Amino acid sequence: MKSLFFGGKIDVTASVPVARVGFWRKNVECKESRIGKQPITVPANVAIAMEGQDLKVKGPLGELSITYPREVILEKQESGFLRVRKAVETRRANQMHGLFRNSNAS
Repeated sequence: MKSLFFGGKIDVTASVPVARVGFWRKNVECKESRIGKQPITVPANVAIAMEGQDLKVKGPLGELSITYPREVILEKQESGFLRVRKAVETRRANQMHGLFRNSNAS
C-alpha cells in the first residue's frame, strides 16, 4: 500500500445517486400590527391631499409631506379617519405597517 504523502493515488467515486439539494421555504404568516390596525384621527382644521403613495397634510401648525413605501396603502375613510393597510403579506410589509402608521399618528 502506497502512502498519500509519497505520491499515491486514491480513487474516489460516488456510488450513491445525488439528489437535488434545496431548502424548505417557510410561509411567513404576518398578522396585522397592533399599532397599524388603529385608525388615524384627522382634526377638522387639517387638510389632507393624497396622490398615490404621497401624503401632504396642511394645518394651523404647518405642513407635512411623506412618501409611503409600496408595501403600505393609505386610505381615507368617509368617517374622517385615515387607515394604513398592507399591500402584500410579507415580513417587511408588516414592519412598515406599524412604523408608518405610528409616524403620522402624532
